[in-house]
Amino acid sequence: MTNESSGQTSAATAGRARWLARAGVLVALGLLLPATLRPCLTWHPTQAGLLCAMVFAGAGLLGFLLATALWNRALLRGRLHGEVARGNLAAGIVAAAHAAATGIVAAHTFVADTLATLPVGGIFFVVSVVALVALSLVFRGLTSYADDQEILGENLAAATSYSGLVVALSIIVGHAADGAFVGWLPALHGFAVFLLWAVLLYPVRQIVVGRLLLGFPLSARGGALDRAIAQDHDWVVSCVEAAGYLAAALLATGIS
Repeated sequence: MTNESSGQTSAATAGRARWLARAGVLVALGLLLPATLRPCLTWHPTQAGLLCAMVFAGAGLLGFLLATALWNRALLRGRLHGEVARGNLAAGIVAAAHAAATGIVAAHTFVADTLATLPVGGIFFVVSVVALVALSLVFRGLTSYADDQEILGENLAAATSYSGLVVALSIIVGHAADGAFVGWLPALHGFAVFLLWAVLLYPVRQIVVGRLLLGFPLSARGGALDRAIAQDHDWVVSCVEAAGYLAAALLATGIS
């Protein structure tokens, strides 16, 4: 009876982790499909416009699925899917964040009203995803704990912190990819310059979140904020941190 109850609990936990991962996919689809379908259908409300819209939506979905799968595989050396299946809720949160973040980027890059610009959108999507993953790795390297190990240890606070960062960075990266394409050099230059806004997230974490909101002693790296997440698994602290990241990203994209 005990083994049966334990098995049922394990199955229920695994189901909850999968629900979390699927929720991120739903958010991504809610962003991606309208963004890719609307331009062609708005400017060319014909059968050709419908075909254009379907091609952009299909390309966006394919890019989204491939990029999300590769990112999930890279984070835990291919173990993220297994961790979700095992019922690791932290892994479910991270999988959801990867899906939502990739969907945000795809919704900014696969947007046009003519098929001639599809290759440009595809290339910018790849560039944007690479930039997003690179920025997330660099940023999380500034903390005193390893996100991948905390996620494997089912630390929901670390997963929430990481997820807030990833989504905030995707908002910045997606906005950087916006704008009319006037040539590769000016487009890539403008993209790179806007990515500098990502630097804002670290002082927001250490000063605005850590010192002003949570009242922790000021520190350049690590400190009480890292301990609260890695050692105390304080989920409330991680939620405040994630909100700080999102606020900074919305501020950066809203004023530029």
